[in-house]
Amino acid sequence: MLIQIVLISSLVLALYVTWRRATQGVISWREALGWSVLWVIAGVIILLPQTTTTVANFFGVGRGVDFVLYASVVTLFFLVFKIFLTLDRVERRLTDVVRKDALKELPEQKHE
Repeated sequence: MLIQIVLISSLVLALYVTWRRATQGVISWREALGWSVLWVIAGVIILLPQTTTTVANFFGVGRGVDFVLYASVVTLFFLVFKIFLTLDRVERRLTDVVRKDALKELPEQKHE
C-alpha cells in the first residue's frame, strides 16, 4: 500500500510538471496530452494491477507484469529513437549556423 501512495504521488507530480511546462511553452499541448495519457495509464496500473493481466491475456501474454515490461521496452525504444532524431536535427542546424558564421568572418577577396 505504501508503494502505491509513493508512486501515485510521483505521477501526480509528473502530471503537474507536464502541464506547467505546457503552459510555459516548453512542450506543446499535444505532447502534454500524450504524456498525461501515459501518466493516467500508469496510475490505473498502480491502483488496479489486475487490469494488466486482463490486457496481457487479450494480447496473448501470460502475465500482466510481462506485458508491462514488454510495453515499457517498446516505449523506451521509441523515445530513444525520437531523441536521436531530435539530436540529429539540432546538430545539423548547429552545423549550418557555424558554417554561415565562419563564412561571414572571411575577408572579402578582390579579383584582378
